[in-house]
Amino acid sequence: MRQTEFGLDVASPLFTLLTLASSVSNERLIMCMYEMCGTFAVCKIAPQVKSALEQAYGSRWSDARSGWENVKDVSGNPTDLWKRPPLIELSELTEFVDKVRGLRGAKSFIRAAKCITGVAASPLEVQASMLFGLTRLRGGEGLRLTNNVEIRMTRSARLISGLDRRYANILLANKDGSRECLVECQGKAIHGSIESKISDSDRTTALQAMGYPVVLMTYGQLADFDAFRVVMELIMSYLDVPLKDKTPRQQELERRLREEIFIDWAGM
Repeated sequence: MRQTEFGLDVASPLFTLLTLASSVSNERLIMCMYEMCGTFAVCKIAPQVKSALEQAYGSRWSDARSGWENVKDVSGNPTDLWKRPPLIELSELTEFVDKVRGLRGAKSFIRAAKCITGVAASPLEVQASMLFGLTRLRGGEGLRLTNNVEIRMTRSARLISGLDRRYANILLANKDGSRECLVECQGKAIHGSIESKISDSDRTTALQAMGYPVVLMTYGQLADFDAFRVVMELIMSYLDVPLKDKTPRQQELERRLREEIFIDWAGM
C-alpha cells in the first residue's frame, strides 16, 4: 500500500488482483488480469475528479497522465476507453504466481493467470480471446491463441499498407501449427471512422497478400450465439479442422461464460 497526496491509499496492481481473487468469479478475474496486463483501461472519470487533477497538476497535466490517452468516438467525444502502457508485465504475473501459493485467493489467482494468452488492446479483444481460448469445460472453444503478434510485412505487403510491421490482435492456430488464422477485432470507438475503415482495409489486404486468412470480428458477431457459430465455422475451415458440435452441458457452460463477459465493463 502507498499513500498519495490526494488522501487516497493505492495498492499495486498485482496485490489488487490477489485481493479480488477471493471475491469475484474466475472469469471476471481473468478479465481484470487481461486489462492490467493490456494496453487499455475502461475508466469513468467524474468531471469533478478530472477538474481537481487538472488544477493540481496545472501545465503538467499531460505529463501526470503517464501515457494515458483517452479514446474518442467517431464524433470526437471522449469515451470511457483509455490507451495506456501495461500496468503489469506478463513476466511479472508469472513470477507473482510462485509468490502467492498458500495465500487467500491463490488458487483462483493461479487458475486465472494460466488463461492469459498475451497483451490485449481492448475489451473486445479480451472477450474474443476468452471465447476462442478458454477450454470447452470453461465455455470457450479451446483454440491455440496468441495476442498482439508481430508480423513483419513483405515488400508487396508494405506497398499496400505503408507499414513495415503489423501487430495482429489474435493469432489462432491448429494443434500442430501448420494452419493459422488472424482475427482483427473491430470496435466502434477505434474503427468506426471512415479513415479507420480505409486503414483497416489496407492492412487486411496486405496480410491476405502474405497468405494469412483474416477474419474481421465485431462485437455483434461475438456476442450473438448464432452469428458466432457461423464465424467459428469459417475460422475452423481456415484452420482445416472440423467444428465439433457442443454437448448440452458445454452449451450451458458457454451461456454462463457469455453472461460473465458481456457486461458493462466500466461497471465491473
